[in-house]
Amino acid sequence: MKKITKKYLILCTAVIFCYTAAMAQSTQNLSRYNGKTIQKIQIETKRVDPEIVRHNFFLQEGELFEEGRYKRAIQNLHNMRIFKKLDFKVDKTPQDNLIIRIKGDDGAYIFPLAFISGGGEKGVGVTLVEGNYLKKGEMIYTFMGFGDDGIMAILGGAYKDYYASFKFENLNFYRRFYEHNWVSMKGIFGSDRDKKHFDNPLSEIYQKQDILSLTLARTKNDFTVFLKPQYFYLNSADQYNDGIHSTVTVGVNYQKNMRYKVNFGALMGYGLSDKKEALRDLTARKFGYSLESSFKQGYKWAGNDYKILKLYTEAQTSIEFKNRNLLLFYLKWQNSFGSPFEDKVQTHDLLDYGKHLRQRYGKQGFGTGLSYVWYILRDKIGLLSLSPFYEFATVYEGNHYYSQSGVGTSVAYQFWRFPFPVGLNYTYGIKDHCHQVSFMIGAKFGR
Repeated sequence: MKKITKKYLILCTAVIFCYTAAMAQSTQNLSRYNGKTIQKIQIETKRVDPEIVRHNFFLQEGELFEEGRYKRAIQNLHNMRIFKKLDFKVDKTPQDNLIIRIKGDDGAYIFPLAFISGGGEKGVGVTLVEGNYLKKGEMIYTFMGFGDDGIMAILGGAYKDYYASFKFENLNFYRRFYEHNWVSMKGIFGSDRDKKHFDNPLSEIYQKQDILSLTLARTKNDFTVFLKPQYFYLNSADQYNDGIHSTVTVGVNYQKNMRYKVNFGALMGYGLSDKKEALRDLTARKFGYSLESSFKQGYKWAGNDYKILKLYTEAQTSIEFKNRNLLLFYLKWQNSFGSPFEDKVQTHDLLDYGKHLRQRYGKQGFGTGLSYVWYILRDKIGLLSLSPFYEFATVYEGNHYYSQSGVGTSVAYQFWRFPFPVGLNYTYGIKDHCHQVSFMIGAKFGR
């Protein structure tokens, strides 16, 4: 009996030792490697070109190891959203240098999705996304939308640090003008929802709009620089504001620790390499922020019928608590410098969280909003969140300030194995006393 017990104790000790050795990498004190030279980075993948992984890894051979940058480099590889599993290991060489070993279980996917909406936003949409089929970690997507008031087509793609998108919109709708600077919304999925809630507009104008735009962007570290030329032709029944409103927009964005992009490969199990980590509580609060500024212009000498100038600035911040709940806050400011009516500041562009039926226009404007994302449920299947919010915007026009504000909440469920959250948004417009309930898929919910 004693021999059996002794053998049992030896076996348990061996199992514990092996388990401890296997877990050492995840629990080791990485700070002890700080300042040591990275001699080699070994990368093993199933499909994607290892050089693409090396490009997305912040640390490079010959550099000095830094724990903070190493952790960010790991997250950057997770954010590629093509891996089912990622393993990392740091070893010391006899010369006291470091070898970083990366092993990724990646693959390729095609994600198709079609949806039909009813009620106040009737329309049909179809999207198709390809990821990593060319073995370059790329993503190529297309979207087609058809609604009561027009059509929309988008073709875009991302490769390494580059992004490009081509967009076409054709809109045919009635725009209604109300007292106190209120104007109806526009879009392919039902721009006439305000008619059921607000009577007696001052005027109603039938408009046709054709918009062609190309977006080009380049990301370097935390900075993104983008260029957006746009052709915009407007034709209305009363010829108000008719003509070419074409512009070129140049901008820059800086962000850090903000939530990652949509994971289109989730349906096939890709892009979930950090799922276990995401289900754990944080050891400390995490702060994220984003700053963006852009300048839009259009001149007659370039074939434009109007002189257009528009400056835009936005700041966002997030606090992710230890339990993964989020506190979100943003500030926005725009100035159109006397541009024609169609290119003035719109409160719709200054509000982020609610779904409103009307908006206000002005020469310049300011917007802010606050939301708290509470995860009622977090498990291996998905995330259930409740997100109350408040938002406010004001514009200046004709020596008067006109404001719009809203309060409400969003309820959303995000399956790990589906790219988009689905849910409901309730918005109460404080200024125009309008209640609005909207079904949402892929909206700006927190993860």
